[in-house]
Amino acid sequence: MEEIRHVIQDEGSFFVQRLEILILPWVEGINEAGDDSFLDGNIKAGLMAKHVRAAMEPLLSTKFGEEVINEVFIRYQKKVVQLMEVEKLECATFMISMTKNA
Repeated sequence: MEEIRHVIQDEGSFFVQRLEILILPWVEGINEAGDDSFLDGNIKAGLMAKHVRAAMEPLLSTKFGEEVINEVFIRYQKKVVQLMEVEKLECATFMISMTKNA
C-alpha cells in the first residue's frame, strides 16, 4: 500500500485522501442465477475463471498469442478447484480515494 501511495505522491497530480485494501471471499455468493443456490466447486471455479479471463485475456493473448488462451484458463479453473479444497480463497481490492491537485 505504501508503494502505491508513494508512486501517486511522487507523480504529484493527486492527493491521496484514503487508501485501503479490502480482503473479500472470492466465491461466496457467486452463481449464474444471482440467487443463493448452492454451486459445486467446479462451477464456482468456472465462474471465477470467466471473471479473471474477462480482465486478463487481452493482456495475455497479446503477450503469448490467442492460441494458448483456452488452455490457460482450463488449467486455471482446475487449479482453483484444487485450491478451494484446501483453503478459503480471497481477493484483495485496492480502494483509493484521491483528489486532483490544483
